[in-house]
Amino acid sequence: MVDLDQVLTGLVRRTDEGVLRWSRTVEGGRFTTSVDAISVLISEDHPGYRLDILDESGETVESLRYADTTIEQDNKLARLFVLARRSAHNIDSTLEKLARGLEL
Repeated sequence: MVDLDQVLTGLVRRTDEGVLRWSRTVEGGRFTTSVDAISVLISEDHPGYRLDILDESGETVESLRYADTTIEQDNKLARLFVLARRSAHNIDSTLEKLARGLEL
């Protein structure tokens, strides 16, 4: 059986590789991606982050919150949030345009 920590690790890895593309939601500080019909949300949840996994019908089937995590998982959630935000805002394209404008 696959556990939530393995899924979190996979999300970080695939996002870092550029395989998963994230989108902004209508709520600020919240980003979403899909793998087949499964949706994943990462959001700020002070003092940390929250990961929600939704099934094919849009029901939340699993959540990972700061109160439930280890320090290692907190770090992975923080890393995933940064990667998701960068992906959703298409930061690489923006930085390339900025570099061209600065003639770098």
